[in-house]
Amino acid sequence: MGIAITILIAIAAGGLWALALRGLRRRRSVIPAPREVHRVLRAYTAGRWDTVIEDAPGCLDLRSSDDAQWRAALELALGHALVQRDRNAEAVGHLEIGLARQAALHSTGGTPPAPTAEAKMRHMLGYALAATGRPADARREYDRALAIAGIDDEVRRRLTAAVAALDETG
Repeated sequence: MGIAITILIAIAAGGLWALALRGLRRRRSVIPAPREVHRVLRAYTAGRWDTVIEDAPGCLDLRSSDDAQWRAALELALGHALVQRDRNAEAVGHLEIGLARQAALHSTGGTPPAPTAEAKMRHMLGYALAATGRPADARREYDRALAIAGIDDEVRRRLTAAVAALDETG
């Protein structure tokens, strides 16, 4: 009898825990955005690149009064997904637009700077530029990323290696 009660209590506690986590997941939306945009951004964080590539362009056509943050995030997500699928030429424009929109948000105080995240996206843009035969533009992006104060040491190491590889190829 004591074991059965213990098992029932454990099951009930587990169920409550699962419900609490599910509720937290729903409330974690940091960026105010339409439901469709949240769905695409969740697909992005889950690494479902094809879903992002398929659905993000339609979301970019949406209009809302508070679209500055989500539009920047969506452009960057689409650019990253395109790089992951080796569609670098298409990715360049989205990464450039996303980084420009993000910089505008930072300059107006709309969002706090995220140096490591920006450096990673600039690294990705540099990679896409290099892969499309634009090494000078790639070098410019790598240099911009290296000039960002406060980036993670591992990111700085990867950027330095990318610059060295670019220099080796001429």
